[in-house]
Parts: sequence; C-alpha cells; structure tokens
Amino acid sequence: MSMETDNTNNGGIPVESRMSERLITVAGMLGSDGFRPESAADVGCDHGYISIYLVQSGIASSAIAMDVRKGPLSGAKANIEGYGLEDRITTRLSDGLKELKEGEAQGLVIAGMGGKLMARILEDGNPVKLGIKKAVLQPQSELSEFRQYLRDKDYSILEEKIVFEDGKYYFPMKVSFVSDGGTALDIAVKELAQKASCDSKTALSICNRFGEHNILNKDPLLKCFCEHGIKVTGSILKSLDKSSHEERFTEVQNEYNELEKVLLYLG
Repeated sequence: MSMETDNTNNGGIPVESRMSERLITVAGMLGSDGFRPESAADVGCDHGYISIYLVQSGIASSAIAMDVRKGPLSGAKANIEGYGLEDRITTRLSDGLKELKEGEAQGLVIAGMGGKLMARILEDGNPVKLGIKKAVLQPQSELSEFRQYLRDKDYSILEEKIVFEDGKYYFPMKVSFVSDGGTALDIAVKELAQKASCDSKTALSICNRFGEHNILNKDPLLKCFCEHGIKVTGSILKSLDKSSHEERFTEVQNEYNELEKVLLYLG
C-alpha cells in the first residue's frame, strides 16, 4: 500500500494544509505502530479531513466519516468528493457508533469531544463487539476520569502525545481494546514512587491527569504544561481563604502538589 499522498484532486492542495496540527497528530497516531486497518471509523468527522488523511496516507484503505449533525456531514461529503475519494470514504449520519455495523471498521478516531461524552460513545457502542482493534481518542476535558474509564474497562493506552496549539494543550492517546496488563502504568507508578516520593494512590492520580506515557517519555511539553499549572494553581491558592473555602482549598492544594511531583520527576 502506497504511503504517498495523492494531491491531484481539490486543486492539488494537500489535505494536511487544511488541518490543524492536532488533527494531523491524531490521524497519524492511528498508524504509528504499523497498524493498517482495512477501514477506519471517524466519529464526529466534522469536515472529514481525518478520513481523507487516513486514506490518502495509506493508514486505512477506506473510511467511514460519521457525524450526528447533517450540516458537517454534508460538508465532509463535499470535501471527500473534492479529493476524489467518494469510492473509498462513505459518510453516515450517526450518534456516536450507533450506526456502525459489526466488522465494518477495525480502526477508530474520536477527537475534540468531552471525556464524558467520549466514554458514553464507547460504552454505548461497544468497540470490542464491533470488531474495532485500536483507536486514537482525544478528549477535550475530564482527562483523569476518561483515563480511569479506560482502565476500568481493561483497555490499554498504547501511546500518548501532547500538542500545544492556539494557546491550548491537547492529549491524544492511542488505545487498544485488548488489555496489555498495564505495563507502562505499572512502570510509571513505580518510578514516580521512587523519584518523586509518591504513594501508589497519588502516582495513579498523576498518571490519570497527565498520562503515563507522557511522563515516562518526559515530553518537553509536559514540563511546560505543569509549569503553567503551578502558576495558575499557586495564584488560586493565594486568593482562597482556607477557613472559608476549605474543600476547594484542599482540592487545589492537591493539584498543586501533584504538579510539583511531576516536575520533580521530569527534572
């Protein structure tokens, strides 16, 4: 399968030139370990650029671009036709994975939704039953709760990255719906305990917040993210009266302490 991008359609404009760094990273992560699904489902496809990128780059042979809204789906269809890929990318109106049939896709991308909504989509859709092997998931919020949801389902986080774009940090993660025994998490918890004086509960909380792979890889953007977090939480602590806002003060203090421990580990 060719990995060269076909730019002969849509005025010769490569689709990646129309994509944010976040979306390029998310799409590229699906094939980062050589995974090449016959078909990939792109849930919440918006403009359809991820589906186009996956097929053009040879990561997936075909794709199903899905969205719950008719407007974006119509725009995605126009873009897909503009790149001459209507024979390899289909569009489908769907609330999450509800309209995906068993065996139709082996790969999955969901990006730019809240963590709770993303967990609901996975829970309702049951990717294991659908035959999906791997996914790239990029929740916009509730990252701690979302990572813990994945662990509770015995799914495996295979890879994580950090993207800084337009003043915001994003944390896409590649997930297998088959457990690998949590090796990376176990290593991260152990190293945090040794190098940052964490108990196992705090170490797990840190991994849920920042991602064990980002911690073990000592991603430079993680240090920037934590340094910014220290400034923000430090400022909040100074503005709070502990006696009047004891619960909130304790919550922010815990966040501050975890940030300090990550920075201690990163060195």
